[in-house]
Amino acid sequence: MEQCEAALLRRCRTGDKEAFGVIVRSYAGRAVGAASLLLGSHEDAQDASQEAFVRAWRHIRRFDPARPFYPWFAAILRNVCVSRLRRRSRLKTARFDDIHSSAAEQSSPVLLAERNERRDRVWQAILALSPMHREIIVMNHFQGMTYRQMADALDVPIGTVMSRLHNARLSLRKELADQEHEL
Repeated sequence: MEQCEAALLRRCRTGDKEAFGVIVRSYAGRAVGAASLLLGSHEDAQDASQEAFVRAWRHIRRFDPARPFYPWFAAILRNVCVSRLRRRSRLKTARFDDIHSSAAEQSSPVLLAERNERRDRVWQAILALSPMHREIIVMNHFQGMTYRQMADALDVPIGTVMSRLHNARLSLRKELADQEHEL
């Protein structure tokens, strides 16, 4: 896949829109998912992802096809999302029915309700984090990015990524503990 992607990206750099379409289709779901977690709205995430792909196309000649595409694209998507968050007066609450659920249909109604409740509490806690902490949690735990990929996407040293992730996890634990005390 990496060799195929590199070949597609080389074609993109020469103006091949069809090759870029293949790239977009392969990363669209991942982009919308990441943007949805950052923005808290599936519709906003779709718009932000589309805007990020347009920006990526405009600047594709700056991309080094020897490197992986997604970390470079994730930095563009991140900038689009941060701009949208800045324009917003406050973060909207995510609609949890838009977020993929596991194969819960196989569970009993009581277990399903408990699982949904836990999932909703975790998402509420993630959305309560600062944008910087939310972003690093999403990149690592939901997008599966390595420290190097996160460092490249955020344009920071790996040590900063490690520190941010550690602090984000501490903040998430505190949010979850605070929620437990409220129950």
